[in-house]
Amino acid sequence: MTDRAKIANVRSIVEQQQGKRARRDRKSNGRSMVPVHRKTSGRSTGHATKDSAVTLADQARADLANMEEAKLFSDRQLEMLGIVHPRSKNRALVDAMRQLRTKLYSLKEQGNFSVLVSSVVPQGGGSFVGLNLAATIAFDKAKTSLLVDANLHDPVIHKLLKLIGRDDSHGLLEYLEHPELGVEHIVSPSGIPRMRVIPIGSHTEISAEHFTSARYKQLMIDIKERYDNRYVIVDGPAMTTSADARILSDICDYTVLVLPYGGVTPGVLDSIVDEIDERKLAGIVINDQPL
Repeated sequence: MTDRAKIANVRSIVEQQQGKRARRDRKSNGRSMVPVHRKTSGRSTGHATKDSAVTLADQARADLANMEEAKLFSDRQLEMLGIVHPRSKNRALVDAMRQLRTKLYSLKEQGNFSVLVSSVVPQGGGSFVGLNLAATIAFDKAKTSLLVDANLHDPVIHKLLKLIGRDDSHGLLEYLEHPELGVEHIVSPSGIPRMRVIPIGSHTEISAEHFTSARYKQLMIDIKERYDNRYVIVDGPAMTTSADARILSDICDYTVLVLPYGGVTPGVLDSIVDEIDERKLAGIVINDQPL
């Protein structure tokens, strides 16, 4: 969350993969690669479980009244956190995130969308890219973004909430486990204008069954359709270590892969790309590329 980044030029996957097998060529059309230079920081796990379902619902309702009064980060704080904003000093990062945003807009010119951002390998920068993509969408005063933490293995959004004094906010797993909670009970302010977040919430075990449930699928429909100017970004786990990522990709409209520079062999990348619906793979972000 304290990472900084610099991004080099955008170039197409087709240009980078010329001469590869036909199956790669078919999957490559219309995608872009964004090389990134950044450092990786560690992440902690979710927060403690609440006492009971009744307490969860009561506290969630009480929290709603305070949502609009949440603290906003200053420009200096956003710079320290490595989060883009309209006046960011790191113009290369801003420009690259805008290019990624524009690429996604072009895939669906009418209406909003949901997109999974997932690293190919652990600690590859998927959360960093997802967070900054959500922040960049929120630049536009006519649009809003909602960042959903669906990374059971390495959650990160609760760190933002802790900084604005909302680290006890309810999250995705409470919602999936307690039917009395509504969507409005798990959406929290982010400290960034026009950007909301759903943290992972408290959990004691890791199971892909959370994301195959009808309740999760309906949640994804509800949070996208509730506001037609809301764009949903899902921060998912690494593709090579969790079956969750493939499940989340199937449910979202699009998928963006984050690839650490020099950290993944062509064969591994091929196998991951082959498992994603070619109509959904929107692009690849290359992370940690030296300038």
